[in-house]
Amino acid sequence: MANWWDGLDKKRGSRPRCVLLTDGSSAAVAARLTNLVAVPELVISAADAWMPSGKPVRRENGRWDHTPAQEVQLGKANNLVADPINRQLRDWWLAVPSRNAATPSWNLASTCRIKGQPGLLMVEAKAHLTELCPKSDRCGSKNPANRKRIAQAMAQANAALSAATGNPWRLSRDQRYQLSNRFAWAWRLADLGIPVALLYLGFLNAQDMRDIDPELFRSAEQWAAAVRKYGRGVVDNACWGQWLDIGGTPLLPLLRVYDQPFPPILARRRRCRYNKPPANPALTQSGVGYEVRLGL
Repeated sequence: MANWWDGLDKKRGSRPRCVLLTDGSSAAVAARLTNLVAVPELVISAADAWMPSGKPVRRENGRWDHTPAQEVQLGKANNLVADPINRQLRDWWLAVPSRNAATPSWNLASTCRIKGQPGLLMVEAKAHLTELCPKSDRCGSKNPANRKRIAQAMAQANAALSAATGNPWRLSRDQRYQLSNRFAWAWRLADLGIPVALLYLGFLNAQDMRDIDPELFRSAEQWAAAVRKYGRGVVDNACWGQWLDIGGTPLLPLLRVYDQPFPPILARRRRCRYNKPPANPALTQSGVGYEVRLGL
C-alpha cells in the first residue's frame, strides 16, 4: 500500500513536514500556523488560504492528485494573491515569461492578517544544514534577459532594505541565492502594499535525513546560529524579529523551529515519549509535533 508521501516530489525532509503542517481541518491548521509564528500582530483564521493545503490524494485509478500538496509560485495564478499583483510580481522578476521560466517556489505560504491588515506569511523551511547551505546556491536561469532582470530586482531590494534598516544588504543572484530571493520577494510584496512575515523555519530532529547530512538541527539556538552564519554579508542579521517599515507597509523576518516527527512510525514512537508535558517550558505542543518558540 502506497504512503501519502509517495505522491510528493520530495519524500522526506522539509517537504512532507510542511505538508503535515497544513494537514487537518481549517481551524486546526489556522491555529497551528498562528501558534508557530507566535507574534500577536499576526493572526491566521479558518477563512484564510494556504499552500500546500494538505496531503496528496491517491485516486481509484492509482494516480496521485497532487493539488493539495502543491507549493505556490508567486507571479503565477494562485489563490493567495490577486491576479494584478501576480502580474506585477512576474514582470518585476522575469523579462521573458514563459512556461519554462519559473519564479521561486515557497515551501509554505498563507494569507493572514498582520496588524489588522490583509497580509501574507511566507515560509522557507529546512530540515538539515546542507539544505540551508547548499554547495551550489545561485540562480539557475539560462535566459540572459531574465538573469539581467533578476539582478536588477535584487539591486532594488538591496537599496530599499538598506534604507529601511540603515545597514548594507547584498542580496545576490550569484551567491546565497535562495536566501537572497526570499528577502527580495518579501520586500517586493511589502513594496506593493502587502504586509509580510518572512519565516525561516528549521525542522528539528529530522532523523530521516541522517544518511544525507549528519548535521541535523537540534535546538532553536543552533538553527538561529546557522541561519545568521549563512546570511552574514548578505542580509542585515539585525533584522530578524524586527518590524521593518517598507514605505509604510510592515515586513517582519522571523526565525522559528518546529519538531514534526516523520515518518508516522517515528511520530507514533515520539508521541509515546511525549505523553507528559516537555520539561523545557519553551517547548509547547501545537496540534501535531512540537514547536519551539524563539524570540528572534
